[in-house]
Amino acid sequence: MKLSDFGFTEGINEIIAVTFSRDGKINTAPIGIIVEDANSEFAKVRLFYSHTRENVVATRKLWANLTYDPIVWVISTFEDLGEEWFESLNPPVIMNSLAWCEFECEKVRDGNPAEFKLTLKDGAILRKWLRAVNRGFNALIEALVHATRYRINRNPSLLKKIEECRIIVEKCGSRREKEAFKILLNHIR
Repeated sequence: MKLSDFGFTEGINEIIAVTFSRDGKINTAPIGIIVEDANSEFAKVRLFYSHTRENVVATRKLWANLTYDPIVWVISTFEDLGEEWFESLNPPVIMNSLAWCEFECEKVRDGNPAEFKLTLKDGAILRKWLRAVNRGFNALIEALVHATRYRINRNPSLLKKIEECRIIVEKCGSRREKEAFKILLNHIR
């Protein structure tokens, strides 16, 4: 079993992470998993102070869900998905995910962000689905990065970047990407 079996490639791979607190509370958040060799079972992630990081430190577990659902991306950026968003909680699989992977996490560097080594332990391909590159979806993901930074520091230049992404979503995105972008805008107002 290797990362490439689940669609990971060299570079930063954006996924929806699912972690659990010690008392079983679900946490979901988009994160970038850094892959240097997709033909191995090792990756890394850098996590800033957050519930995701607290849970990874406490449990040493992280599940990656690979999904193209733009609504899932936006909601999980700003809040945790509830149980109704899951088709399974053991393992935690978000509705309509294409694949899931379970990683064991080991902190290798402290700080903010801390760096963790990820070791692939389990996973499954759930759906084989072809999708052409959609600039609207990609612009939505980029806008989410800017939106999370904007919520932290309220830098007005980030609003300009978000607006540039909105124009691409309106031009190139599907109805679902456009709906997701409206949710994003509601969260940053």
